[in-house]
Amino acid sequence: MLVKQKDNRDADIQELNRLLGGNLTAKQRFMVERELKCLQSGERNEQNSAYYLDFRYKDSKNWAVIHDLRIEHRGRVAQIDHLLINRFLDIFVLESKNYYYGIKVTQEGEFLVWNGKTYQAIESPIEQNNRHVQALQMAVEDRNLGPKRLGFAIPINYRNIVLLSPTSKIIRPDAAPFDLSAVQKADAFASFIEKEMDKKSIIEAPKIIGSDTLQEFGEKLARLHRPGSFDYAAKFGIQAVTMQAKSPSAVAQSIAPVTSTQPGQPVCRECKGANLSIQYGKFGYYFKCSDCDANTPIKIGCGKDGHKERIRKDGLNFYRECPDCGSSSLYFTNKP
Repeated sequence: MLVKQKDNRDADIQELNRLLGGNLTAKQRFMVERELKCLQSGERNEQNSAYYLDFRYKDSKNWAVIHDLRIEHRGRVAQIDHLLINRFLDIFVLESKNYYYGIKVTQEGEFLVWNGKTYQAIESPIEQNNRHVQALQMAVEDRNLGPKRLGFAIPINYRNIVLLSPTSKIIRPDAAPFDLSAVQKADAFASFIEKEMDKKSIIEAPKIIGSDTLQEFGEKLARLHRPGSFDYAAKFGIQAVTMQAKSPSAVAQSIAPVTSTQPGQPVCRECKGANLSIQYGKFGYYFKCSDCDANTPIKIGCGKDGHKERIRKDGLNFYRECPDCGSSSLYFTNKP
């Protein structure tokens, strides 16, 4: 059963686009563009995970699904991407992550991502989500929300799960300080759950609650939701006086991806085709043509003498950046 859908973030996206239409410094524009990119990327990843969960569980009477649950409790804030609850009172707290190249876990439990050149350490999503689990558990216990039988609270089993994109590669060690099954691909999660349910013993049968009780419990959790509000202008130090009105065409131009240093779309220097992607080679970044396999050099420049622009890669996006004048703008986006 689907108890709560994901909140709509269109207003946040519109606000960030509005800020991009103002007179920003190069640093402010970079931060707003980065925030917008992260928000849109996170939205796509959570929607993909929600699709797999809804496809399998939203019509089931044995499972309750909650998307996008934000809890404020005891001074803590937990932004939970997804909750999946069954009639055994197993609560799977799901954190959706979008690691384009995949993820590597070391034997020490450290998480590494490939940035196109080398592995880079990141914050452990397991520890991050564990804080969400703790906040949820405290909120349930302090408010006495758990189902009861004969006046006694039925034990709840909280499970910490990190969901990755189906296209992400997961490199696991032979052993780690945590259960490695806590990291799952979104499309394979249902199969993992089925195996978990097969392990249930007859001893746990008395814990089973009815579908009505499951729905009631899910609705209690959904009522904990406190939507967040973001003052992006204050976050990035943008004063109201800098927000001068621009024409719709100027605003559209300010947020549209830059695909070439010249008017028009970049084309292959051999076949003149536009089916290109940016690749990295011995001499740096270049365009690779998918039609004729030819290479086309990338020539960029901010136009100021002595300044040297460079390309910075972030997932599928490539940015033009000039360290001398502090400028940064989206240059090209590879197709997934």
